[in-house]
Amino acid sequence: MKSLYLGSVVEKAGKSMVALGMAKNFPGKVGYFRPFKETLVSTHNRVVDQDAYLMKRALNLEQDEDTLCPCTYDLFKGTTIDRVTNCYNKAAVDADLMFIEGTRNIATGYTHNVSGFAIAEAVGSDVILISSSKPSALDRIGMLKRLMENYKVNLAGVILNMTDDPATEAFLRDKGVNVLGSIPTIRQLKYFRVKEIAEALGAEVIVGDEDAMYKYVEEVTIGAMTPESAIKYMRRIPRKAVITGGDRSDIQMAALSTDTSCLVLTGGLYPAKTVVARAYEAEVPILLARYDTMTTAELIEHLIARIDPDDQSEIDMIAKTVKEHVDLDKIWQDWA
Repeated sequence: MKSLYLGSVVEKAGKSMVALGMAKNFPGKVGYFRPFKETLVSTHNRVVDQDAYLMKRALNLEQDEDTLCPCTYDLFKGTTIDRVTNCYNKAAVDADLMFIEGTRNIATGYTHNVSGFAIAEAVGSDVILISSSKPSALDRIGMLKRLMENYKVNLAGVILNMTDDPATEAFLRDKGVNVLGSIPTIRQLKYFRVKEIAEALGAEVIVGDEDAMYKYVEEVTIGAMTPESAIKYMRRIPRKAVITGGDRSDIQMAALSTDTSCLVLTGGLYPAKTVVARAYEAEVPILLARYDTMTTAELIEHLIARIDPDDQSEIDMIAKTVKEHVDLDKIWQDWA
């Protein structure tokens, strides 16, 4: 069975988005495997890998998430390449092409010989690296290309994501790297939803129906100023999450008079009744976090926007964008 390993050069390179877009465009039956669980989500009283959950639904796969993504990597306990390949064989279906999605960093597992290179070699996959255009990422591409020479694998090429400068692609080509495409920044895919903030914080939802919890958050701001300054500042920021102390009713009311996606109240302090009433009227969720303001802000800052498997318009947009900016015909030709 033919397979393709998609490896991430750096964290937040958009590997899952590219994998989904490629799979949706493949002119045949696809399968999916992700060796190691990383970000977990709860669904139907089970905790499963977030990307396996997405792919199962978006690609209409038959296997459950634990088959699609069976292992957990622990540096100090380790696992074996035999176990990984056995799990792969269980997940492999009668497909024309198996997509294998790696971890946030293709080198993860190197100490125990279960890195992306080792897995690709063990199951006979070609490798495509997914990278951003940051200088540190471009340096890593050169390093990984050299490191991969120690394995019996073929580096099919690199797909650049969130890359708006054509010079980046030209730079890599000059260095002998086969660039398969450059995907521009899609701002919508960088936004996360109110629901994701609530889950990341383990927050209590004081106000917020199902529709409101799916609002996008474009920016996050901390409300630690005077109400007068807050109004002027907040009017300039659309679709924002405002983090402020639960006792700052003045800031909360100011935020609710502007385009706000949600209020995140810190310190475990409940809002005043007037704030709750106004939030209900404006249909703005109020989330109660048990952390202090700075800790809450840091947790939100590390959030990675995820793709909703039930949002068909978003999935269609991803498939269309990948088709337009990646040389898929060349990639599929290599597996003909």
